[in-house]
Amino acid sequence: MQSCVCRVFVVALFVGGLLAQVQRYELGLRLRQFERHLETVEQRDLREAAFTELDGAVQAFFRLDTKSVAKAIDTADCALHGNDWSVAKRYAHSLQWALDARLLAIGSATVTGKLSQAYRIDDEDYEPGVCSLVIRVPGIAKAIVMPVTELPQVITLPVTGIPAGDHTLKWSIVQGDEVLVEREQPLSVVADLAPRLARLAVAAKVAKSQEPATVESKTLPALSSMLQGMQRRRPAETVLFGYEMLAEAEALAAWLAKPGEQKAFYGAHRAGSFHLRIPVGKRTIAVRLLVPKTEGTVPLVMALHGAGGSENLFFDGYGDGRVVALAGERGWMVVAPRLGLGAIDCASLVDALARRFPVDSERVLMVGHSMGAMQAVANAVRAPQRYRAVAALGGGGRVRRNAALKDLPFYVGVGTKDFARKGANALHQALLGAGSPSRLQEFAGVEHLAIVQVALAEVFGFFDESLRR
Repeated sequence: MQSCVCRVFVVALFVGGLLAQVQRYELGLRLRQFERHLETVEQRDLREAAFTELDGAVQAFFRLDTKSVAKAIDTADCALHGNDWSVAKRYAHSLQWALDARLLAIGSATVTGKLSQAYRIDDEDYEPGVCSLVIRVPGIAKAIVMPVTELPQVITLPVTGIPAGDHTLKWSIVQGDEVLVEREQPLSVVADLAPRLARLAVAAKVAKSQEPATVESKTLPALSSMLQGMQRRRPAETVLFGYEMLAEAEALAAWLAKPGEQKAFYGAHRAGSFHLRIPVGKRTIAVRLLVPKTEGTVPLVMALHGAGGSENLFFDGYGDGRVVALAGERGWMVVAPRLGLGAIDCASLVDALARRFPVDSERVLMVGHSMGAMQAVANAVRAPQRYRAVAALGGGGRVRRNAALKDLPFYVGVGTKDFARKGANALHQALLGAGSPSRLQEFAGVEHLAIVQVALAEVFGFFDESLRR
């Protein structure tokens, strides 16, 4: 049953992405802001009140009601603050400011954007009154201030003073001396943008035809596409910075153009965070990858996202990238693959990564959320000897009683307000029946989405313990 729900959810989100009135990018910004605030609040009553509202966001997600998702996330944030937001502050939080382009040529005079309301607040008769939009632009000393008038409001922003590079525009809604909300917007400025993108597109087309396919030949077209997309109004689902990405893509294109044998462009010699495309058999898998600076091999954490997510969710969400922070503290690698409707062979992906990167194939750990939890369980049942430990959060999975799991520890985490609680408990019992030393942890008051952020510290403690065995 849960599998069917997840599949329907994925299909629905694909369709919803075409129809959504509030873009996934905007929802991601609001969720990350909530997650940051959640880390600072310890009062149990405030957290549980926020989780109740966040559950409304999950339910609205299922209904493809993105306006209600945005409203529920902000209402959860308000609950974290003791529900002390004024009408003016709630109105300010309902606003969204979207640039028409996030990648500009240096010397551009202006960039336009639109200020609009993501959702209606409960006080429909509220008038914005003396609210103003304040924008602080790097390279421009004086903040740009303009009154909030009839929405949607088209705003033309002068950008001639912005130097080349990746920047973060800070914007806020103020009323008198009170700052009602503060947010950020990425903006990248690049010299000779048009000819550089044109040359990159040609190189990407050549790379597509390369046989056999490699990480490099598959990654270049993806980077080119992301850069092209940053010039359009509809943004990518996560924050991208074009100046650094363009430099990376051009270096990759130059490497691909060199004849003869050469050191791989991506490999153990390059530490950092990367957007990659990994050929695995007849498939190409989109991944986010964290590679630490190391002299030897290191443990690998495979992070499998939930339905409606992508490879960006564990890196940029689920506690504002908590997995990356926890793994980084330990010097471990992290890979987050994009999951589709079909199953993914995690063992084959590990093998493909190990041929390039410093993966210790004897120390592979898996964590999955919701649909990703089901995928983690399925992969563990199929090849239990390939993994050292598995964490399933907010999800269930099928386990055969004769599965060879007696040496594979599981951590099953779920919230008491999670609709997946029954499935998680059934998974735990099935794992025990198969001989696994499964550990069940229920978190009071936690719902389906926040379970990842709340449980990750325990999950990594469980991973530490498993690696010491």
